[in-house]
Amino acid sequence: MQRLLLTSLCCGLLGVAIAAQAAPAAAEAPPAPAPTERLQQLLRELRATDAAAWQARLGELEQRAKARDAEAVQWRTEAKALEQRAAAADAEAQALRSEQARLQELRQLLAHLPAGDEVATPPAKDTPAQAPAPEAPRPPAPMVEAVAPSPAPPVPAPAAAGDPAMVAPAPPAPVTPASPATAPAAPGKVAPPPTAAPAPTKEIPASELVHWARVAPLFQDHCASCHDPTDQKGGLDLSTFAATRAGGGSGQSVVPGAPDQSRLYRMVAQQERPFMPRNADPLGKEAVQLLRTWIEHGAAEDEAGARTFLAEQAAAAAANAATGEAAAASAVVPLPESVPKVPLRTPSRPGPVTSLVRSPCAPLLAWPGLQQLVFGDAELRPLAVVPCALPHCGPVAFAEDGSAALVTGGEPGRRGLAELRDVRSGALLATIGADRDVPLAAAVHRGAGLVAFGGSDKTARVRAIDGGAEVLVGKHEDFVLAVAFAPDGRWLAAGDRAGNVLVWETRGGSVFQTLAGHRGAVHAVAFDRRGKSLLTAGADGTVRLWDVEPGRERWRQNAHPNQQALAACFGPEGGVASCGSDGVIATFSATGAPGPRSSPVGEWLYAVAFGADDKVVFAGDWQGRVHRFDTASKALAASVLLAPATNSP
Repeated sequence: MQRLLLTSLCCGLLGVAIAAQAAPAAAEAPPAPAPTERLQQLLRELRATDAAAWQARLGELEQRAKARDAEAVQWRTEAKALEQRAAAADAEAQALRSEQARLQELRQLLAHLPAGDEVATPPAKDTPAQAPAPEAPRPPAPMVEAVAPSPAPPVPAPAAAGDPAMVAPAPPAPVTPASPATAPAAPGKVAPPPTAAPAPTKEIPASELVHWARVAPLFQDHCASCHDPTDQKGGLDLSTFAATRAGGGSGQSVVPGAPDQSRLYRMVAQQERPFMPRNADPLGKEAVQLLRTWIEHGAAEDEAGARTFLAEQAAAAAANAATGEAAAASAVVPLPESVPKVPLRTPSRPGPVTSLVRSPCAPLLAWPGLQQLVFGDAELRPLAVVPCALPHCGPVAFAEDGSAALVTGGEPGRRGLAELRDVRSGALLATIGADRDVPLAAAVHRGAGLVAFGGSDKTARVRAIDGGAEVLVGKHEDFVLAVAFAPDGRWLAAGDRAGNVLVWETRGGSVFQTLAGHRGAVHAVAFDRRGKSLLTAGADGTVRLWDVEPGRERWRQNAHPNQQALAACFGPEGGVASCGSDGVIATFSATGAPGPRSSPVGEWLYAVAFGADDKVVFAGDWQGRVHRFDTASKALAASVLLAPATNSP
């Protein structure tokens, strides 16, 4: 470095000397020294330069080099930020295209509606507790007068009759006929809705039926260059019907009857990356709609196959409707009827709402209180309060038939217990468990006589209700955060902090299925009514629906991007709701189509449950508030679940 610098200075000085000699001298100036003399003089001056000067020059150059390095780092950081912004813009564009596709579907639906301003209103769906007829008087709303918590004893002593501080269990809402001509239902039964003759299925004209012959030219024109027998990008060949239905390297690309769950359609509709056709303009709306209709008509090879598929779908829908009506006509609605009066205890400062569940058979909600189990109606108005001999009440769960509710608790790090309570009377049916820590999750299946717990011991434990004997100890890699029984009791699904979902055989004790896909903890699991599908929600922000027997993911939604999905549940009409650390309540259809989303509430949401139907969702946060979300109006309202009552003067 020093030698290079010295050589550079010498050459520069020599050039100056030569130029000075060549320039015309002024008349009065003394003669200039010879170039060699000038060079020798400069060398003597360089030799006389002390070490400090050299070091100062070297330090200056080093500082300038470091400054350039810092500038390069800054540019790289800014470039990375720009890449992130570009990725965010891509995600937003994808969401907008999804919205565009939904609007297009709505437009197509409106085009098939009958002309005119009036649309026939379908019969109202049956609910476990119907509103009274206009002429019948409404029952008085239950009144709750709070009392301050007392340190002793754990279970409040019975109060004298007429004590105004008691919670009077509200009588179940009377079941009223849908019309004057309808006979009232038997006590404890749900009155079936008025039935009408099913409308005949309209046969689709041959010109509107879409089968392979109509979509094959679309694939040939836009996809053959990358997806033919000689060049199968992604292992997918779209040149023949059989190859298209076989799928590619990532599995099935077309799900007959479900375009929104068909990866081929989602990529062509610009809803999922990589967008197709690759490196080309998106297909026109007509082409995208043609592909969608082909899948809706069963992705069939010919007209006969399409008509067979549509006929089978119509028959299955009619059978499901008939089964639902028969079940509704004979279903017993378990509601609090004879629960003794008990004071509702309220804390001076409400704690987090980490458990809020809905009965599978009635518009009845339950949540833990201060050494109490609280039942509320579909608007969270308390109906009854049941005392619990537990130092701390945690997760709550309903039995599969809604006849009983399980409340867990205990002392953290010392013991864990659970009480099974009858919904109608509040009577204690069983006390189960003697574990070393409080459960993190719980489930109960009264028909199978089983209770399940998940906890910090990294196991999913199943015990018998009668006697509490252990039936299953399922070992996991990490804390078990969520458990749920299948409706028939043969399976127990358990999600752990490592991101695994294991489906255990409750009687055999072996793993029936392992559902892997979540990145991070699995916070919620829930079976659908048929027990064939499992809903999961995890710390990766996704909500997923699985087909249990084949162990296949049916659909997935990034419900809470870059956040955690902390709870998820099914609605009484088959919809799905979730909430998470972003403070948002998200809803989806049974097929996974995104529904209304709430605005953020400004706090993490830990528990979610539907109200009377799929149009109202409740979610509890860390501050003890419960947020009511109306999916139609997207209105949010908050209330404190265990707020102290204000006494009137």
